[in-house]
Amino acid sequence: MKRLSRRTFIQIGLSGAAMMAGGSLLHPVEAMLHSADAKTWKFAMISDTHDNDMLHTQTGVTAYLPPIISYIVAEHPDFVLQTGDLITGAQTLITSPAYKKFDMQYADFKQVTAPLVQANIPLFVIRGNHDYGLHNGDQALAQAYTANIANGMPQNGPPDAKGLSYSFIHNKIKFIMIDQFVNAANGIVTLPMDWITNELRNSQGAEHIFVMGHSPVFTPDTTASNKVAQFNLFDQATLQNQFWQLLTDNHVTAYVSGHEHLYFRGQANGIPQIVIGNLGCISSYNPANVDSRLTNVFPTSPVPNTQGRPGYIIFTVGGSKNSITATEYWLDQNNDKYVYDTYVLVP
Repeated sequence: MKRLSRRTFIQIGLSGAAMMAGGSLLHPVEAMLHSADAKTWKFAMISDTHDNDMLHTQTGVTAYLPPIISYIVAEHPDFVLQTGDLITGAQTLITSPAYKKFDMQYADFKQVTAPLVQANIPLFVIRGNHDYGLHNGDQALAQAYTANIANGMPQNGPPDAKGLSYSFIHNKIKFIMIDQFVNAANGIVTLPMDWITNELRNSQGAEHIFVMGHSPVFTPDTTASNKVAQFNLFDQATLQNQFWQLLTDNHVTAYVSGHEHLYFRGQANGIPQIVIGNLGCISSYNPANVDSRLTNVFPTSPVPNTQGRPGYIIFTVGGSKNSITATEYWLDQNNDKYVYDTYVLVP
């Protein structure tokens, strides 16, 4: 696929109509992808970029995002994935200047991530609960997300989720981005199971498959006192089991999510679950409290919220077998990055 010029890339941005590229009909953000010429290539992931100060936020976007975007650009990844909660959105309170100003919040998000555009680095995103609304959603928020974000995403998802759920393939790796909020009600998330099944079975020659959703499948805290379903996939046992079995049967490389404001990783049935929701809001983590069906891998000791830091993850792919390594970077008090976790995902 021909790599777009910087000028053309900027003109396309995150929205616009489908275009012809290389003789096939591609959506703009897909058209930005290019086959890697080097032996190794990278992609980055972030999540929960919303401002946690719901009372006073000016923009709806965490102040930690600009330095992280700068660090990501310096890595020269082929693209970036974001697993939801782009903005504070529906949780913004009336005391904030950004209250109910959803278009403005998404404009601020795009402004902060503009260095990706300038560097020809596509950004693929899905919704989180902050992008959906309280309990049964917010129509104005849904319209703002569609206009500002979803219209610029690939449109190959279910009929009722165009630009919300979608998939794409890059260098023999398939990426499946799943929206959990179509037909959601009373804080209970949904999954397009038929579409997911078809996407997993039709691997299209991919050697590895990454699946992304907003909520983890296995909870990091079984001691939580509030057991009422609040956009948590792990609160719905039947759907949870069906979904993870589907990932297991199709030998998915990893499931990556946010929502829980922390970083941890584990395995169930040999499939890794990686949670990367620690960008703007930090929660404590105790491996002893993880769902017993998930074998905790990292961290191995408790991390109080006073020790947690915002972060992002870089995946490096290379070699004849498309081996994959991952590095989770955190920011210190001066916003300088350091390695928090590194591991081999695929030998």
